[in-house]
Amino acid sequence: MRTSNVGITFLGGLGEVGRNCTCIEIDGKLLLIDFGVMFPDVTMPGVDVILPDNRWLKERSADIVGLIVTHGHEDHLGGVTHLLREFEVPLYGSELTMGLAQHKVKEARLENRTSFQVLSDGDRLRLGPFDVEVLPITHSVPQSLCVVLHTDQGVIVHTGDFKLDSDPIDGRVTAMERLAEIERESGVRVLMADSTNADKPGWSPSESTIGETFNELFPQWRGRRLIVSCFASHLHRVQQICDVAISEGRTIFPLGRSMVNNVRIAKELGVLDLPDRSVDSIDRLNEYDPEDVCIICTGSQGEANAALSLLARGHHPDFSLVSSDVILLSSHPIPGNELPVYRVINMLTRIGCEVVHDGYEHVHTTGHAQRDELHQLYQTVRPEWYVPIEGEHRMLRRNADVAIEAGHVPSRIVVASDGDQLALDGAGLRMSGRIAAPYRYIDGLLDDLSPALLEDRRKLSEAGFVHVTVVLNMEDGLLAHPEISTLGWIDAERSVQVLAELEVQVAEAVARALDERKDVEGIERVIRRATGRFVGNRTRRRPPISATVILTD
Repeated sequence: MRTSNVGITFLGGLGEVGRNCTCIEIDGKLLLIDFGVMFPDVTMPGVDVILPDNRWLKERSADIVGLIVTHGHEDHLGGVTHLLREFEVPLYGSELTMGLAQHKVKEARLENRTSFQVLSDGDRLRLGPFDVEVLPITHSVPQSLCVVLHTDQGVIVHTGDFKLDSDPIDGRVTAMERLAEIERESGVRVLMADSTNADKPGWSPSESTIGETFNELFPQWRGRRLIVSCFASHLHRVQQICDVAISEGRTIFPLGRSMVNNVRIAKELGVLDLPDRSVDSIDRLNEYDPEDVCIICTGSQGEANAALSLLARGHHPDFSLVSSDVILLSSHPIPGNELPVYRVINMLTRIGCEVVHDGYEHVHTTGHAQRDELHQLYQTVRPEWYVPIEGEHRMLRRNADVAIEAGHVPSRIVVASDGDQLALDGAGLRMSGRIAAPYRYIDGLLDDLSPALLEDRRKLSEAGFVHVTVVLNMEDGLLAHPEISTLGWIDAERSVQVLAELEVQVAEAVARALDERKDVEGIERVIRRATGRFVGNRTRRRPPISATVILTD
């Protein structure tokens, strides 16, 4: 009997936090697990999001049988609309995940390019050659799924993001008994497990412990307006905020586009238990006394255009903060977001607001397994091969260390990177190839940003630019003073003398070039060099420099 080998290609998520995408191949068909975005850092000016590179997928577009989205976070779901612009792919996921996906797809007017297939806990289905089982697993967003693939080469388990929360808000615990049953009956050939918190010892606190903190804190702020910021997808957190605020006699005001949409979707699906009488629109805020208000808003990561940042800068169109307001950040900065988060906190404290965050109150817990949880999962599954996924390289390495500490043979651990391809066959799991998997930068409607273009943007942001225009003819030379245009290099009004000196340098350089009978391109090169020397020597700055020669008869 012929057995089918399994290929695994990592298109993103191995080497960074975000843009998660794993592709499984059996008999020439492809099954995608997640297609997420990564958010830019300060070295990526103008970038909106970063996606998995899809050039390899374009060559195999007819082979894709579907995309399973493990949960509703942007780093797993956020790239779906970009994918659908180029591929027609059916989507699979839990009811909430499909609800969030459907909203995105409808906004992008791409409904005709996909279908939404809702999976329930424990479902098992056939997608082409793939025998797929989905199990409940706990995370910071409800209805997260663990993907189990039953193949000719054995069982493959892909955890997605997870933690082992024994007391989740909705009572839906990780299916550890089913995983143990699979291990006893057939064994697990490959376990791919979340690495995000592999650096952290111990066991992550349950999400329910945050509600206990809210119960202690909220009564202290009676008589004051309360603004709570968290991820819009953390609906268990939103539920706990609502429960305590409503018990304190407050009305809930969702604020921020994603918060308003997610609360609406979660209410419609029954994921969020929020009575209609206890929620109102932000445009009716002025009808309420401060002590009767709890605003739940986006912006906990310091995003420039999110609700909390707009409030901190005094730019929000609906209302303004006052010194008596209490701001609760029920979140923790994603790696790389620390500076914008603390910048927002500083602006809030300058207004006079009381700002509470997880630096000194237990107002946030992680959604990712820490070392003891990873150890527990490993002991339950006992895989033949272990592949850390989802995290920076240091996180992947630490996750591998967890398996080794649990007794796993180091030679049966594969620490892969974006673009790596693995093959699973009778002999085991091995590296079989590598494809290009660079960052795919999205800016506006285009994805044409290359590393070279980003470097140009960085140079412009660091030193501005200088452009020199001269008008001349080859017989009479310059017909007017050189025109110096600059932005970000120097203050033109305060540096008139510097600009005058540069004009002299350019005029002398042009005169020499004409004496040497240089053509227009040669004169432009001379101008750039002369300007570069002057700018560097006079200001010790190195902006990009360009030149234009306008030739007249």
